[in-house]
Amino acid sequence: MTNHVSRRSFLKSAAGTTALVLSISSTPSVLATDTDNSGNVTPCLRFTEDGQIFVCVPIPDMGQGMITTAAQIIAEELDLDPNQTSIEMMAFQGHADAEGRASEGPMPQGAGGSLSTMMVWGPLRHTAAYARDLFLHAAAIRWSVPLNHLETRNGAVYNKNTKVSLPYKYLVSDTRRADYTVLRGNTTPKAAKDRTLIGRDQRNVHALAIATGQPIFGIDSDIPDMKHAVIRRCPHLNGSLVSYDRDALLALPGVKHVIEIARRPDDLSRPRILPAGLAIIADSFWQAKKAADMAEIEWDGSRAAGESSAALKARMAEHLETGEVADSKEGGDLAKAMAEADKVIEATYYHPHWAHACMEPHNCIADVKADSAEIWTSHQSITESINAAAAATDLPISKITSNVMRCGTGLGRKYAPDFVMEACILSKAIGAPVKVTWTREDEMEQDHVNPSAMYRMRAAVDAKGRLTGWHVRTAADGWIRNAAMEPPMGLVDNYRGEWGYIENNVRRGPWRGPQHNTAAWVIQGFLNEVAIAAGKDPLDFLLDLYSRKDFQKLDTWPFPLLEYERFRKILKAVAKDARYGRRMPDGWGQGIAIYHTFSGTCAHVVEIEMIGDTDYRVHKVTSAIDCGLAVNPLGVRAQVEGGINDGLSAAKYGNFRFEDGVPVTNNFDSYQMMRIGEAPPEINVRIMDFGDEDPRGTGEVALPPLIPALTNAIFAASGKRVRTLPISENL
Repeated sequence: MTNHVSRRSFLKSAAGTTALVLSISSTPSVLATDTDNSGNVTPCLRFTEDGQIFVCVPIPDMGQGMITTAAQIIAEELDLDPNQTSIEMMAFQGHADAEGRASEGPMPQGAGGSLSTMMVWGPLRHTAAYARDLFLHAAAIRWSVPLNHLETRNGAVYNKNTKVSLPYKYLVSDTRRADYTVLRGNTTPKAAKDRTLIGRDQRNVHALAIATGQPIFGIDSDIPDMKHAVIRRCPHLNGSLVSYDRDALLALPGVKHVIEIARRPDDLSRPRILPAGLAIIADSFWQAKKAADMAEIEWDGSRAAGESSAALKARMAEHLETGEVADSKEGGDLAKAMAEADKVIEATYYHPHWAHACMEPHNCIADVKADSAEIWTSHQSITESINAAAAATDLPISKITSNVMRCGTGLGRKYAPDFVMEACILSKAIGAPVKVTWTREDEMEQDHVNPSAMYRMRAAVDAKGRLTGWHVRTAADGWIRNAAMEPPMGLVDNYRGEWGYIENNVRRGPWRGPQHNTAAWVIQGFLNEVAIAAGKDPLDFLLDLYSRKDFQKLDTWPFPLLEYERFRKILKAVAKDARYGRRMPDGWGQGIAIYHTFSGTCAHVVEIEMIGDTDYRVHKVTSAIDCGLAVNPLGVRAQVEGGINDGLSAAKYGNFRFEDGVPVTNNFDSYQMMRIGEAPPEINVRIMDFGDEDPRGTGEVALPPLIPALTNAIFAASGKRVRTLPISENL
């Protein structure tokens, strides 16, 4: 079976053994060799003479399947069963930049942007192929036979003539006699036709551990002699600490220290990195939690006094009328297109903030000494966790070790530095290891929420029902420009997009599929309205819109050009699989939508039944995803299913609210999420095959088009157009 080993147990098992260590150089096809016996964990692949094969995964796993994917890629090139490998997170491979900050090395070590598989695909393949060639050369030298007499199978080198085989572990020491200069630059990974694992289902290597509650997440971690900290953070947006009774807190059972944490930066006009708070440090989490709950603290919330979700929404509506434009994009003659249109369709869309609601609340253990620091945490980026620790301790990055554990949900929130900084500040202050554990209330009240926005949409169609003009005006409290800057702009000659920014004290941040997650709903939802108003079937309208034969480069993301012939094939495939357009019973409806997110594209058909006038049941979701080469189709389907359920939950219930400058949604009683009984009983996923040699993004691709497919289905079933989220409050 595949094992997941701790850093400490890895060091113990590696110490004193002869090992072959392979690491990644700056050029993926040129790989360095290191036979140091110290047991360090910087390489991405290590063989020991006792038969252990260590795969050091460069990017944290937060449910996107990175650990399984890395093992699968390595095993393919080495002709191994992925379950023969042991998993270890790769130590930091980067360097200090000119300002002393940790900077990425040969490959990214952070999860985000649906980039994980794309970025490790080449380097891991070349690393493993190089190892395979080393073993072949070593065996050729030992047996004094030509290389073409040998092949690798089942974790061993085979002599095709004599049928003799030798497992890799018996060749580890022999690899020192291989001619590295011949191999460097000449190693070639397998051709697609020779692969036996890539493109085939591989079960999550942690599935059993997750299902049985084994301690593999950051929140499960502990180290000897550590203290526990619970922090009362200022509940007011951009607030500060005024006073508290230190002596009363220190008198409580188990409490050892009470430490103030200052807001960072101290300039309140700049976005919050670290909230002001009061840390209670005790012998156990429960003692610290009880003391924190009892603390009587005075806060200053004057900066955000009077701010509320309702007031922000009103400001957005006002901004659409008279507000300044922070950024815009236009082409053609929009005024003429609107004046000459057979019909002009107008609508206003709005969505509130969404919380991350990570299933694993944030946590970090820090052990800060005078000249070094070590952390254990569930973080999306090894690099950024080191930067956070450096900022909190004033130590150079070379003195910081980060042990990044499996994340129990990330969604962009676990890229932030706050929980790492808190643990480091406290450990440095008391001179002992400290574990900071956030509660559910902390996780929501101090969230970096998905931005809120309002959109005024206008479209012109001619007498033949073709789109001739497109106008989007946005008022948002965050950097969400996509709805105002992306197609159908460029697919229609006459267009204008405007983005306006509204300042407030809410802390915003990336949320699964940032920008795309709401732009897809606004664009695809309004296109559905336009199609109906033009007398067109929504599918036919989209196929006509995407009839452009060339490519379109986006201003909003640097990845592949939009290939609209692919869009059309995806739409046709999902429509066929869903039997889209068939006659539905009364109160039933189908909705279709497609959207690109980062480097991937996904389309859905959602099938719903209305329950009375104000509720619905999702019976079926049919999906088609273009993610390039699907390294692990089972993992791709899991990501699509996860995106579907996240999207259904956010669309129906997502509404992070604040009143008088204080968040009022701070647990699952006030921030509702979809329950398992509301999940669609049937999800069918088609993975499109366009013959790509490389993978594209998957993790965030399915969520954005799900929401418009759902609201379009509601319209088809009920005639009610959902233009304000969440659906549960606006149907």
